[in-house]
Amino acid sequence: MERNIDNYYLAGFVLIIFACLIYFTSFLDIIIRPILQPFLMGSSKGKDVLYFGIFGLFLIFSRFGEKHNINWFNKSNDFYLKLSFVIMIFLGSVGILTEIYIRLSMNLPLDTTLVIVEPKMTSTSILHSHVLKSIFGAIVVMFIPNIPSGIHVGNSLAPYIPDIVKAIFILVPVLFITMIKSMENRTIFPKLLMIALFSLGIIGIMDGGLFSTPAVAGWYCMLIIMYNEYLIDHISPLLSRNTDKESLKRENNGIDSGKSLFETIKHDLSLFKAEFFSGRKVKHYFKIMLPHLILFIFLVLRFSFIFAIANTAYYEVNILEPEDSIDLNNYGVISVVHSTDRDIYRLNPDYNEMVLLNSLDRSLNQKCRAYTISWNAYSYL
Repeated sequence: MERNIDNYYLAGFVLIIFACLIYFTSFLDIIIRPILQPFLMGSSKGKDVLYFGIFGLFLIFSRFGEKHNINWFNKSNDFYLKLSFVIMIFLGSVGILTEIYIRLSMNLPLDTTLVIVEPKMTSTSILHSHVLKSIFGAIVVMFIPNIPSGIHVGNSLAPYIPDIVKAIFILVPVLFITMIKSMENRTIFPKLLMIALFSLGIIGIMDGGLFSTPAVAGWYCMLIIMYNEYLIDHISPLLSRNTDKESLKRENNGIDSGKSLFETIKHDLSLFKAEFFSGRKVKHYFKIMLPHLILFIFLVLRFSFIFAIANTAYYEVNILEPEDSIDLNNYGVISVVHSTDRDIYRLNPDYNEMVLLNSLDRSLNQKCRAYTISWNAYSYL
């Protein structure tokens, strides 16, 4: 058992060192970036560093809590799992409400991506919120003023965020702790699954918000462990074939660890089948399907909302406090309205939304306080 604990510590420290290596160098970027990009919803150097660093910390502290039997409030790991789910959903909801508040206070449309130009460009939207990221970034730059150029902390948005939301950010480290407590005293497969996806989840809730892919991976994993852990538990003996034989016998319900790999897989599949078909009531199968049903409904609502509010007739760009030198004629201007503190442009809808957003970043850099661009999900098709 002691050897396993040491292995967790060793793996955790290796991942943290690897995160530091990514932070201080650039030669790994070309390898790591394509691998993590699908999972982190647009990988960046900062996200890569956080993912491996958090993964390593989860490995170390979850094992440390098990070894020293740390349980301050005498609560089960399932209690902390449910608490983590509640905190994560709450933080995501706070991010959405803050996005709405910022736009209403600046008299801007809700269905837009907001870009704060000064002092450094930072974008955010209800669908991909950087509210918590900007608070985290403001804290980071207080202690590490010289951030590498490849890492964007997004702290330009922080001055627009209410103080009460900044105070609520304390729940992020609380979430980190409750996630650790929820991982303790579980078999190896559920635990590693939680560590991998919770690392995505805590990054996603800060950098992307509730609707982001990493955040969805985090709370979806929580639901799977809540309702389906007894099914996936049977994978753990297969992953633990090299552990102490007597411990493995207990984990494997008395099956000898000397069995062949094929026999072990066959046995685990039979246990899975027995668990899956152990009940004939609708409630039994509903419990199995509930996490996946929730994910399916969430994704349907998410994409239905995105496409329902898409503006395909034109892109509306609101530019706050623009300079006189702004020229957007290259974008196919349909109309423009000038007012006291802003210009409202309607541009040709033929652009891909992300391409247009990146191009406007260059055209409007240091030429206004902020601007918004309307959404058009159809432009990605």
